[in-house]
Amino acid sequence: TQLGYMRGGFQHLYDSLAEHVQQAGGKVLLGTRVEKVEQQNGRWRIESSQGSWTFDRVVSTFPTRLTCRMIPALPESYRAQYDWGQAYGAHCLILSVSKKLTDSYWINICDRGYPFTGLFEHTNFRLPAEYGGRHLLYLGSYRAMNDPLFTMSKEEVMAEYFPALKRIIPAFDETLVTESWAFHAPFAQPIVTTEYKDHIPPLNTPLEGLWVANMFQVYPHDRGQNYSLALAEKLVKQLLS
Repeated sequence: TQLGYMRGGFQHLYDSLAEHVQQAGGKVLLGTRVEKVEQQNGRWRIESSQGSWTFDRVVSTFPTRLTCRMIPALPESYRAQYDWGQAYGAHCLILSVSKKLTDSYWINICDRGYPFTGLFEHTNFRLPAEYGGRHLLYLGSYRAMNDPLFTMSKEEVMAEYFPALKRIIPAFDETLVTESWAFHAPFAQPIVTTEYKDHIPPLNTPLEGLWVANMFQVYPHDRGQNYSLALAEKLVKQLLS
């Protein structure tokens, strides 16, 4: 097994997918809030912050719990089995620094005294030249979705993280940081228990034309873009069969 990475980042993949969708006559709507999804006369009506549409089939990539909230028509038996389980949210602080700080790509932090659980100097894996000469450092954390971290500003996160980072890398100084970005997402890491596999929903739902595909369905694998792509291929085969 080898660890692979797309040169220049996965944004190239997303941009290419969006381009292919548009070339096929589809639309890609970013920053759009889905407000209502309901079945009408055998088809699906979707209302959003950018307009309304009617489709023959809908694929929800929300976590199953959010799909159940969005679509009240899903039967109670489905909800009882699949609106289940917990997940952590993910938070990632990315720093562009002016020089190399470690000799490692991936460092797991298993000490409760640190506010992040992973330190990744990405440009020890891919060359800084691929990122405009930047040295990139990721500080990642998975936490309960009601954790205060997810409501903190980027500046507040850096104020909390930097003293801990300096304990690991004494040469680190905040004056080395030239750019910074913070990202977070809910439902990023499903919490797998001994009952988990009994609550993984099939791709199709009891409602005709409604399908679900999300990270809770990649079990026994862990989260990962490669597993998301494999799940998408499986879904498309079922949709076209």
